[in-house]
Amino acid sequence: MIEIYTDGACSGNPGPGGWGALLRSGNAETELCGGEPATTNNRMELLAVIEALQSLPESVEARVYTDSQYVQKGISEWIHSWKRRGWKTAGKEPVKNEDLWRRLDALAATHSLEWHWVRGHNGHPENERVDALARAGLEQARDLGRPVGGPIVPRVSETIRSASAPPILEIEHATVYRGETCVFSDFSFTLQEGEHVAILGPNGAGKSTLLRLLSGEVHAMPKDETRMALFGEERWNVWDVRKQIGIVSHDLQRDYLICAEGLNVILSGFYASNDTYEYQEFTKTQITRAYEVMQELGIASLASRRFGHLSTGEQRRFLLGRALVHDPPVLVLDEPTSGLDLKACFQYLDLLRIQLTKGKTVLLVTHHLHEIPPEIDRVIFLKEGKILADGPKRTLLTNEQVSRLFDSQITLVQANGWYQALPG
Repeated sequence: MIEIYTDGACSGNPGPGGWGALLRSGNAETELCGGEPATTNNRMELLAVIEALQSLPESVEARVYTDSQYVQKGISEWIHSWKRRGWKTAGKEPVKNEDLWRRLDALAATHSLEWHWVRGHNGHPENERVDALARAGLEQARDLGRPVGGPIVPRVSETIRSASAPPILEIEHATVYRGETCVFSDFSFTLQEGEHVAILGPNGAGKSTLLRLLSGEVHAMPKDETRMALFGEERWNVWDVRKQIGIVSHDLQRDYLICAEGLNVILSGFYASNDTYEYQEFTKTQITRAYEVMQELGIASLASRRFGHLSTGEQRRFLLGRALVHDPPVLVLDEPTSGLDLKACFQYLDLLRIQLTKGKTVLLVTHHLHEIPPEIDRVIFLKEGKILADGPKRTLLTNEQVSRLFDSQITLVQANGWYQALPG
């Protein structure tokens, strides 16, 4: 049983704020803290719990202690009514901090949690510790004028990752052609297990070629210095790899057979095929799993609908279900919300964020900044087949750097961990 203690702080409310968390398992402890330059106390209380749960590498049993009745009652009592009303209060007003409540709800569903309230500033030793961490995060955010956060000691997930399996993907000095066009020359890239990475670049950057390289549709030139390894293996069966990497792309959506029924779209993920065929056999367990995925994605009622009769958003959900049905360790998403209206876009991003909380390695390929969820921290700038930059999101997503990437004057706006690009 893990014990988790959390607290939030804010100077001004709204104003600069901080959050702190202490995780204890036996004699091992992990301290986390962070903050934002403009926020509220309730948001910091919520973010403290979210960051603590997000740092766990797997599902656990835990007791969560908070001095915020807003958090304790919200997650234990109020949230059920909010969800039934479509995230509305009894007065039919939008729930405040809905984005964070959704994140906490998704994270809490992956663990077995007990929620406890403790009185703040009352001499409780662990509560005093996280209060100090929250105030430290507040001061950092105030001094730097930007969001900050991270572990005081290495996170549990990072400690385990460093001693675990080899990288999911290793590409070294690859040269790749599409027809007579050289897309990549001396290209290198590594994707570690458990990472969430966004590859951002304009049209023609090489993003679609990278996806085809991953799926085995194109190959690097056989040069002495070139090395490609998936899951630590330099030789692999393309069909086995396609079962380990769930890919949702524009090409797949465009080419998928329009006569395929919804259930068969999901089942085709077991064979990485385009529709199902007579020679393919499916066990009762696999069929049950397909229905579970459709239920999770809210498309069970469309199981008998033909793919060509679905809306763009519904098609995208079915292809996501196809990618998830065999529970692959890696998800690769190509501009996942392109062509969707705002409601469908937000719904799809909510589904994606749930997967991010489940420990999957996620590679997002896009030229839309609004598609990059807060949970993705590593960003790669790709342009004309070359990696221009690779680093933390907070470092790369600036007006100057994004303007240079897209050769256009761009102003970024940020809210609740999301980014959007505006002209000028």
